[in-house]
Amino acid sequence: MNEMKRSKNEGKALVFCLMAIVSIALSGCFLSQERAVLNRPILFINDTEITTQQFSEKLASRLKYFDALQAKDSSTLVRAKNETVQAFILETIAKDFAKKNGLTISDAELDAEVQKIRSRYPDDFAFRRSLADERMTFDRWKEDLSFTLLQRKIFTKISEKTPEPTEAELKDYYEKNKPLFQTAARVRLRQVVLEREDDAKRILEEISSGKDIGALAKKFSVAPEAENNGDTGWIEKGSLDVFDQAFKMSVGSRSKILQSPYGYHIYEVLKKEPEGRLSFPEAKAKIRAQLIERREQATFSAWLQEQVRKTSVKKNDALINAITVTTRES
Repeated sequence: MNEMKRSKNEGKALVFCLMAIVSIALSGCFLSQERAVLNRPILFINDTEITTQQFSEKLASRLKYFDALQAKDSSTLVRAKNETVQAFILETIAKDFAKKNGLTISDAELDAEVQKIRSRYPDDFAFRRSLADERMTFDRWKEDLSFTLLQRKIFTKISEKTPEPTEAELKDYYEKNKPLFQTAARVRLRQVVLEREDDAKRILEEISSGKDIGALAKKFSVAPEAENNGDTGWIEKGSLDVFDQAFKMSVGSRSKILQSPYGYHIYEVLKKEPEGRLSFPEAKAKIRAQLIERREQATFSAWLQEQVRKTSVKKNDALINAITVTTRES
């Protein structure tokens, strides 16, 4: 603890050693003479010790979205350092709470989330490329993801005793916020979308001769809903010009060939609903979810503020102030 009280002169003497700390963290290369400095404690948060290396890595991650000139700006650097301190405080609070309450993330939970995120990319190369663009290793990303999952569990634990809104509260919210429950006119269609007008003309002829539009959509349509036999689901008025014409048509009628930026459309009107307002019974579930979410957020925020007030934080200001930023072409 005594080195938290070292003189400012020591901090000035360390500037030369720390000049490249942030850029070193980004490149992953460390010089032997810098190891002693990097392993020194820079923060004590409750019983957790944060080293200069850990601090510099998180600071570098925070600054990577700035250009070189901004990152070196003194006001930007000071703000980023303060935000880094706060990030470590919140992280420590979360991990301490998780440990006391037996909250952990299993390998199975983490792997499932990794696969879920990976599935959003066309292939593993695209996924790895996205990490490279963020200058992040897979292991580091996975570690951050694990902490995100842990935060979700902590939020659930803290907010689990949030009281349910009463029926009177739900009705009161509905009465005071009726404009929120206005619904636009909407229509449900079954459509075929073709890239070429000649193809659209051929499909229109087949529909006119009695062929099922759903079967043709599944076989020939280039639109995403083709696998659902061309069923678009509900479309609100004003979503796309080509669909607005459907509001003038009767249920069961079919359109002519209509062009949009997505191709050539032929559709059949399945259902129509006029604009209106959800009744209280129709809106009740949505209101309940909104009120519970607000209460959970308020409960968690109050808890977090209380934890921050109770947290013991000791900083080595000399080391923090000594960290500067260097940049290089990547």
